[in-house]
Amino acid sequence: MSRGSRDNSDRVEGVGVAHPFPDSFPGRRNAGSMEILMPALNSAILWDQHGYPDPRIRWHHHREIEFHLIREGPGTMLIGDAMVPFSAGQVTMIGPDIPHMWLSNLGVERSFPRRDVFCQVHPQMLERLISAVPDAVEISSLIARSARVISLSGRSATVAGQYLERMGEHSGLRRLADLVELMTTFVETPSDEWKPLLLHDYDTSRIRNNGAGEQSDDGMANDDRIGDAISYMALHLTDGMLNLDTVAEQTGMSPTSFSRRFRNVTGRTFSDFARRLRIALACRLLVAGDDPIAAIPMQCGYTNLSNFNRRFLQETGMTPSEYRRVNRAGTAGAAGNV
Repeated sequence: MSRGSRDNSDRVEGVGVAHPFPDSFPGRRNAGSMEILMPALNSAILWDQHGYPDPRIRWHHHREIEFHLIREGPGTMLIGDAMVPFSAGQVTMIGPDIPHMWLSNLGVERSFPRRDVFCQVHPQMLERLISAVPDAVEISSLIARSARVISLSGRSATVAGQYLERMGEHSGLRRLADLVELMTTFVETPSDEWKPLLLHDYDTSRIRNNGAGEQSDDGMANDDRIGDAISYMALHLTDGMLNLDTVAEQTGMSPTSFSRRFRNVTGRTFSDFARRLRIALACRLLVAGDDPIAAIPMQCGYTNLSNFNRRFLQETGMTPSEYRRVNRAGTAGAAGNV
């Protein structure tokens, strides 16, 4: 679909949709669940790891700054107002209160047991560090840049990932030293190995007064249900039976209530969101794989090649063959957002 149009139907048509342009997922008005994770009593730095799928994976935000490594598998990251492809080895720094969620592309593998490793640290802790150690002043600019979300690639991502892994083996001063080295890597990364994932600083004021935390009769927050729904969609994206009624049933909501809440939380209709996820998958298959273009639609849930080509062109501004050629050549739009 073009940027100026919007599908008002909740019927999943053909297949997905994704866009290689930053901020092309506008209107997500709700930040989802507020996540509260507690570090060990003797540490100001939380470190954790988990696989995919995992109940902790949902549309959420938190006050802490997060450094996140993807160990395995490709997929799509929902971040702020954008959808961004990710791949194994990517390291991302996410500023405070920016909602996010990683959705893996599951093919033959139905899970990635070691997918995520991350650490979280409260910005006030870093501010105290900067105040006490003038040499750490460069961290201030790094924190400011994290409002647009920073992604590392190449050798810098490899080094940053190593420090994240080491933090799980250390505690106390050693873990703090790992964090300092991790932030130093971000500060010193050359311009060709880092990029912001959002065009503008994310407006965290939008997470307030948007109905977050509304509860259903059983006391479960509706935003948690939408996060569960998005995870279910990612797992069943290519099943051919994905529709609003089925997903609503999974959440325990009526189709009407689910449709309304889904659009409020994501800023898009169910069908539009599903199409974008599918086109995002198609984009990754076109760039990372060698299958003939004619074989891509079936892998993304499309049964009609002409419908796939039409939707792909509307969303990306390119034909599938053009998208493959441009992105493999590393020219403009190569790792664009959906």
